[in-house]
Amino acid sequence: MTLQVILLILSIVMLYYGAEFALESAEKIGLYLGMSPLVIGLLIVGFGTSLPEFFVSQLACFRGESPIALGNIIGSNIANLFLIMGAAGIFVPLYLSRKEITKQLYFHIVLTLILTLILFQSELYWWGTGLLVTFFVTYLLNTFREMRKQRHLRTMDPDELEHEMGPMLYVKLILGFVLLYFGGDLLVSSGSKVGLMLGISTYVISAVFVAFGTSFPELVTAILACVKKKDTDLITGNIIGSNIFNVAFVLGSIGFYDIKITQDYSLEVSVLIFASIFLIGASLVKRSFHKFAGIVFLSTYIGVVYHWVTA
Repeated sequence: MTLQVILLILSIVMLYYGAEFALESAEKIGLYLGMSPLVIGLLIVGFGTSLPEFFVSQLACFRGESPIALGNIIGSNIANLFLIMGAAGIFVPLYLSRKEITKQLYFHIVLTLILTLILFQSELYWWGTGLLVTFFVTYLLNTFREMRKQRHLRTMDPDELEHEMGPMLYVKLILGFVLLYFGGDLLVSSGSKVGLMLGISTYVISAVFVAFGTSFPELVTAILACVKKKDTDLITGNIIGSNIFNVAFVLGSIGFYDIKITQDYSLEVSVLIFASIFLIGASLVKRSFHKFAGIVFLSTYIGVVYHWVTA
C-alpha cells in the first residue's frame, strides 16, 4: 500500500513537469511556426495531453477491458470540460467570442453528436469508426489551413524567436510528452491498485479515477497557464483540442477491436451535449466563460462524480 502511494505521488510529479515542459516549449515552437495560441493549444498541447488516454484505451482493449476504455474517454472529456474548464474559468475569464474559437466549438458539438449516436448502439460498428476517422481527417485539414492563414500573426520578434529556438527546445517538448505518457500510465496503475485495496469497484475506478488520472495533464497545463498568465486561448484550445483527440483519434483508433457497448451513458451524453450548447451559446452572445459559468461547470462535475460513486 505504501509503495503504491509513493508511486501515485511520483506520477503526479511526472505529470506536473511533463505539462510544464510541454506547455513552454510547444508555445515557443508554435509561435516560431506562425501558429496562434489557439492552434498551439488545439494541435500540439491537445495531442500531447491526450497521449495518456490513447495509451490507457489501447492497453484496456488489448486486455479485453473495452468498458474501461470507453469510460476513460468519456469520463476524461467530462473532466476536461466541467472540472478543468470550470476551475480555469473561476480564476481567469476564457473568451469564446472570437471567430476561430466559435468554429472549434461547432466542431466539438458535431463530434459530441457523433459520439452520442455511437453510444446508442450495442457495439462500435465499422461505420462509427469511419465517421470518427473522417471527422478527424477533416478537423486536421481545417487546423492546418488555419495555421497557413495565421503564419503572419507572430507575437514575438523574429530575432527573439530565432534565439529561443534550438535542439534543446525540441528535446524539452519530447521530454514533456514522455513524462505525460509515463506519468499518466503510472498514475492509472498505482491509483487503480490503491482503489482496489480500499475496496472501490472497477466501474468507479474507470469512470472516476482513471478518467481523472488521464485528464490530469490537461488540469496541470490549464493551472500553469493561469498562473503564468498565458493567453487564455491556449487553455480553451487545449481543452477543446484534447476532447476532439480523445473521441476522434483515441476512440477511432480502437475501432478494430471488438468493442461492446453495455453501459448506459445517458447521463454522460446529456452533460456533454449541455456543455457544447452552453459554450456555443456563450460564444454567440459574446459572453466570456468566467466565475458564474465556472461554478456551474464545477458543480456539475461534482454531481456527476457523486452519481458515479453512488450508482
